[in-house]
Amino acid sequence: MKVAVLFSGGKDSSLAALLLEPYFDEIELVTFSFGHDDAWTRAADAAEELGHPFKRMVFETDVLEKALEILRSSGYPNDALDYVHPIAVETMAKECEFVADGTRRDDRAPKMGSSAIRSLEDRLHVQYLRPLAGLGGKAIRAMASRYLDFEETFSERYPASDFEVGLRYELAKRHGQREIDRIFPSNHMHTRVIRRKRFVQKNERQEDQACQGIQSES
Repeated sequence: MKVAVLFSGGKDSSLAALLLEPYFDEIELVTFSFGHDDAWTRAADAAEELGHPFKRMVFETDVLEKALEILRSSGYPNDALDYVHPIAVETMAKECEFVADGTRRDDRAPKMGSSAIRSLEDRLHVQYLRPLAGLGGKAIRAMASRYLDFEETFSERYPASDFEVGLRYELAKRHGQREIDRIFPSNHMHTRVIRRKRFVQKNERQEDQACQGIQSES
């Protein structure tokens, strides 16, 4: 089986992909871009580290224009992110029966509601997966740290390729830093996966041997 995972190159979407590995023969990591920045290359690098195929898709121009309109009129990013996210998921769902993302329990945006999910699955005959839906931020960080090396840096440096980073880039280019400061929270951070840890399997074998030793002593 194949699953397409909405992928930014950060720790959340990377962990979601890792959690799906036991169940799917192929995991395709799909990054969406608005077409004018190179932040998607960070996601491509992270995908190579994870060892899964990577695909870049570019939103139609009208999606960008509508998202920027929502962004400026609301004065806050959530509504624009909630507009873009289901378009990306539905685009993937037209090509793959199983689609997934890294949205988690405490995400405010982007996140699809239950009615939108049912509509997506019923209309396109697909299955939508959220491996992190029951997990909070601290648990995700602990789990991701076991298998991934990642760094956290300011969003304005475009560390990953998610919707917010792309919208920041377009907004800054058209309207300047003042509009960024008006709409987006200050000092917002994103993560970028640097590498997949290769020594986890070895450590697990050592842990198993230690457990066996304890059991034999008892």
